[in-house]
Amino acid sequence: MPLTLPHYANREERRPCMSNLALIKSEHFGDIQCDFYRNEQEQICMTTEQLGQALGYEYPKQAISKILDRYPYLREIEFSGVVKLGTPSGVQETRVFTEDGIYEVTFLAKTEKARAFRAWVRKILKALRKGEVVVVSPDKLQELEIKRMNAEARLINARVRQAKLILQSKDGKSLSPVSVELLNINALEVLTDSKINYRPEVEKTYTASDIAKETGISANKIGKIANANGLKTPEYGISVLDKSPYSDKQVPSWRYNEKGRQKLLELLKTKVKER
Repeated sequence: MPLTLPHYANREERRPCMSNLALIKSEHFGDIQCDFYRNEQEQICMTTEQLGQALGYEYPKQAISKILDRYPYLREIEFSGVVKLGTPSGVQETRVFTEDGIYEVTFLAKTEKARAFRAWVRKILKALRKGEVVVVSPDKLQELEIKRMNAEARLINARVRQAKLILQSKDGKSLSPVSVELLNINALEVLTDSKINYRPEVEKTYTASDIAKETGISANKIGKIANANGLKTPEYGISVLDKSPYSDKQVPSWRYNEKGRQKLLELLKTKVKER
């Protein structure tokens, strides 16, 4: 599928050498699909998303964007440019990296996969330059493009399902506002494939087991004392989701803040004195 360059204010990004890209090769680095495109000047390119995935970043686009911010020269046409690319949700603008850009990013990346990917992609690019790799025939281009878009659609659907499960985990459960906010942020990260830096401030908390170890009594006893004295309120802690010790399900669990911990310690001292 031909890719065309949109009009940009940045003169470096709208030179013709980044226009009219066509898919010529599709290979897998591990379980990551890597599509290689070629322009009219015989330059070979790949997209930001796939480059970031191959390098092992959890949030590929955001990670590569940070590298670009740190090293602005990578935005020059020698290394990368912005094009329009067909996706399951329509034509979108995306940055593609030239061969030089691919190598630069792999050297700057600090991931465990960077070195292995650099060695792998060097062989692919070298073979493409020498004609040793069979280039995708025209009648296969449309089939590959459909497969790529279907793969992206499946990934999007998987993210939606995962986000839905995260949001459903709070249904019917009495959770603190902070816990609900954190669940919503996690769901949004899954949907957008982007790391959200914001997190609500959460004070240090203690489980019943933590306080039980500190006092030498059982966690069950701690819970009974807390219930008997009305300590499971926002003043003394928060309700969060924890993995059940008996299944893979997440269940509400109470955690005490410092005030709740101190109150429990005071109550336990009082009980000891009364004996």
